[in-house]
Amino acid sequence: MNASTPAGLGVVQFNPRRGEPERNLRALAHLASQALAAGVRLLVLPEMASTGYRFPGRLALRPFAEPPSGPTFRTFAPLAARYRALLVVGFVEADGARLFNSAHVLGPSGEAVALYRKRLLYVDDTTWADLGDLPYPLFATPFGRATVGICMDINGDEFVEHVHRVRPDLVCFPTNWVDSGTDVHAYWAERLAGWDGVLVAADRWGEEDGVRFAGRSACLRRGVPLVQAPAEGDGWWSVG
Repeated sequence: MNASTPAGLGVVQFNPRRGEPERNLRALAHLASQALAAGVRLLVLPEMASTGYRFPGRLALRPFAEPPSGPTFRTFAPLAARYRALLVVGFVEADGARLFNSAHVLGPSGEAVALYRKRLLYVDDTTWADLGDLPYPLFATPFGRATVGICMDINGDEFVEHVHRVRPDLVCFPTNWVDSGTDVHAYWAERLAGWDGVLVAADRWGEEDGVRFAGRSACLRRGVPLVQAPAEGDGWWSVG
């Protein structure tokens, strides 16, 4: 990908109602459909997009976990196929007795291009999630090669070293970034300093149990927004 504006990249920002996946999936599909109909060809949605984030343990979350072929796939794969687009969307994956904080990569024929499981767990993941055991994916897009990291992954040297080693054009980044009062764009840029691609960061907003999430979803090159969302509000934003 060259340094010109990569028109067709997009992000969805959303505040899910915890424990209401069917309602959340309907709302997310509506936003995704709007973005794709407007010409977005690679769309990233937040981490655990349909479930909410803060759960006290596995028993509380298991009713909302799903296999890779489950409701999230059945909701978004037809949209990817209809609009000949790529979608990256976070969900809670059940693999037998194991649970993962995962992300689908869905391709323009509605196929599963890749599955990724979060490898560096945040404190709220450790109450329920197994440690991700799949490699970071690398896949082709109209904008060049892309990889995936989920939220806390960006804090780990392993993920940063992966980005510098493979030099993807895009990092697709579903996240539920907790608002700590710092500039999230500047922090993400600092973590990926020396890499010249575009970070496509889809965040949630709002609060759960008094914990506030940052919002400010964006497509960033070296910390400079090509497009960005505000700190609050559901919607979609695209470059170009």
